[in-house]
Amino acid sequence: MKSRSSVAMAALLCGAFLASSTAVAQDELNGATDQQQGHGNRATGRHNRTRTTRNEIGKAGTGGAVVQGNGINYNGGAVMRGVVNLYLIWYGDWTQDANANTILTDWAQSIGGSPYENINTTYGDSNGNVSGLISYGGAASVAASAFGTSLSDSSIASIVSTVLRAGTLPTDANGVYMVLTAPGIKETSGFLTQYCGWHTYGTINGANIKYAFIGDAAGSSLGSCAQQTAGSPNGDPAVDAMVSVMAHELEEATSDPNLNAWYDSSGEENADKCAWTFGTTYPSGGGAANMQLGSRHYLIQQNWVNAGGGYCALSYATTPDFSLSVSPASQTLPSTGGTTGNYTITATPTGGFNASVSYAILGLPGWAAASPVTTSGTFTVTAVSPASGTSSFTIQGTSGSLVRTTSASLVISQPAQPSFSVSISPASQSVSRGGNAVYTLTVTPANGFTGSVTLTTSGAKTGLNLGLNPTSVSINGSSMTSKLTASTSGSAKKGNNTLTVTGTSGTTSKSASASLRIN
Repeated sequence: MKSRSSVAMAALLCGAFLASSTAVAQDELNGATDQQQGHGNRATGRHNRTRTTRNEIGKAGTGGAVVQGNGINYNGGAVMRGVVNLYLIWYGDWTQDANANTILTDWAQSIGGSPYENINTTYGDSNGNVSGLISYGGAASVAASAFGTSLSDSSIASIVSTVLRAGTLPTDANGVYMVLTAPGIKETSGFLTQYCGWHTYGTINGANIKYAFIGDAAGSSLGSCAQQTAGSPNGDPAVDAMVSVMAHELEEATSDPNLNAWYDSSGEENADKCAWTFGTTYPSGGGAANMQLGSRHYLIQQNWVNAGGGYCALSYATTPDFSLSVSPASQTLPSTGGTTGNYTITATPTGGFNASVSYAILGLPGWAAASPVTTSGTFTVTAVSPASGTSSFTIQGTSGSLVRTTSASLVISQPAQPSFSVSISPASQSVSRGGNAVYTLTVTPANGFTGSVTLTTSGAKTGLNLGLNPTSVSINGSSMTSKLTASTSGSAKKGNNTLTVTGTSGTTSKSASASLRIN
């Protein structure tokens, strides 16, 4: 929601954010400031403007690399795919508003898979699209005594860090953590004067964590961040206003989690482009609403649809569908048969798909058999007889007229061939001319090798003679040894010598070397 003086405002906000971030723990907010160093045409996650600084809806233009022509650009970063977990962190004294927890938790539990959230399925990256599926992951409470009633941006990061490091909420790289501040809590970088909320990311507790700030605007500044100040759908204008801000930040956090994915040439993310526009409304609870989620009615701002040239809307309809993936994609089994590999199928829904899927395993070779697929998507493939090579097979999922497939493979490892190794100990010795040095040669079987191994030497020269005793060994389940004697005469040349022994059995030859220094 950029103001008409957008470049100046962006620079002001970026500077305020950076100044307050310096107090954050070293591992927090890593990377976030890279997107916020005064670039007015880049996303900052802080364009959720107050009503007094709102501007006109962005006009359609040329899109980015993923989808073009819809008034918002793809800038190369990742979106949040799959089911995104939403966590609420209640900060301060929320006994001042007894209805807040129920209203906001109901929204968090019902927003996922809604026609409104389906708008975000029009955003994606090279690996896939946002699913529109949100799962409420739970909540935590932090008392105002922890960081006071006047918070900086770094305080918000520290609140999230406190909860994650304590284990009160899981450390979830595919989650969005919303810090909800109670009435009377200030956010000093511009809450109620420059913004109504913001989102960003940082390395917290060792993970890339996406989080947002949303404050309760109750009091004399309620009109800055609330469309309705007297009546509202749930009888709580301040909390009902928070719902719209939470929806705004959730849409942006999933489509632009690291501030490098989806935003337009002015740095506005998808929800920014539709700020303070609500579409068609209807009377509800003494105020106005524009959608029902679960059993409640809400007034929530529109979001930008990345399709059809780009436009603001409250919903987006797509054809329900699903895709399949399997893990692992390949299993390696021994060639002897009678062994089993385990697989798990995942069906990822899109467009509000919520029907059941039946599975079939197709194209298995004759030496393999598959178990029935369980309700959780797991199955096994057993090599029922000896085999060799690599075989691919198909996993087919069917739901009504929808048929989707993915593939996996079985690799049959070849048994290791019987063999042996040769070693010499010690690795080096020294001897005076006219003296002898004795080494121990060991022949060790591998993979069930049995048979006779003939031993030969190399490295002898004038004045240096090499002898083996015995000159062959018979292997039958255990290692065998031989003695290598290096004899020198008075005429032997001083210096280093390399002594090599080779063991041969049929077509298999193995060698080992040691050194001898003649002084």
